[in-house]
Amino acid sequence: MMKRTCKKQDCKDKNGNCLIPAPDDLPVQCVGPWVDDKYYFLEKYLNATCEARRMFTDKNNAVFIDLFAGPGKCIIRDDQRIIDNGGMRALGREEAPFNEYFFFDIVEDNVNALKKRVDKKQNCHIRCGDSNVLVKDLVEELLKSYYKYHVAFIDPFGPDGLKFNTLRELAKLKRMDMLIHFPIGAIKRNLKTWLKSDDINILDDFLGTSKWRQAIQGISFSNAEKILIDIYKEQLISIGYPENGLMDFSDENIAGLSTVPVRNRKDVDLYVLVLASKHELAQKIWNSIIKIDSHGQKSFL
Repeated sequence: MMKRTCKKQDCKDKNGNCLIPAPDDLPVQCVGPWVDDKYYFLEKYLNATCEARRMFTDKNNAVFIDLFAGPGKCIIRDDQRIIDNGGMRALGREEAPFNEYFFFDIVEDNVNALKKRVDKKQNCHIRCGDSNVLVKDLVEELLKSYYKYHVAFIDPFGPDGLKFNTLRELAKLKRMDMLIHFPIGAIKRNLKTWLKSDDINILDDFLGTSKWRQAIQGISFSNAEKILIDIYKEQLISIGYPENGLMDFSDENIAGLSTVPVRNRKDVDLYVLVLASKHELAQKIWNSIIKIDSHGQKSFL
């Protein structure tokens, strides 16, 4: 097998996959070490909600959704370590497992790889296409059964991959917890360009509103994070997520919205993880688990 020489520059293709395949000869996404933090918090949440989920699992009513599933595995380019991504970690659960899984990805090579890696599980539905389009049929399908519990892991590469209307569709489901990757780093890098355009752009679609334009007038772009996330909180409330299903009342988090930052080696925020739940208990669980980071350190958010 070819020795890996994956480096920080020119190590991945246009889809974000490593130019060198994994040992199973399938595509693998090339990522930085910070993704470990993202999956750490996903797993902690799935572990902590195990007993609450069990009542749905026992009735065949627990559903997991990954809108940006990728090929199922990642390689940490710094140390060449291959790990399961979020969807695969949910799939491999033994305690109160989900009964059905829906994995979407827009890249055909990723979808084909994922189908091989899930080993033809009958309860795993893998579809190729734009999640923002596929979600409508998915929600219509899931609405046919009222008594279901859903967890959606929403992890786009950047703000251009996710439209707020997709969250609006998912919110039609009564029991829907959404763990959302809010790509604040990419937004800050492009904010100046987007602000100059009068046309509807990526940030308008991502936030589901253009009110951010007026809200950030006269402030430095480096200080826009709190305002943008506050607008996001208002948007989530507008689609049926009660404030007590979003808030951390300790006032330690951005705009009072319960988030956990994911940072690079230079301690720069790449994105924050947001949990949106319609149940106050889920938010209390999330608030408790994000206090300790993946290194066992207390997080002062």
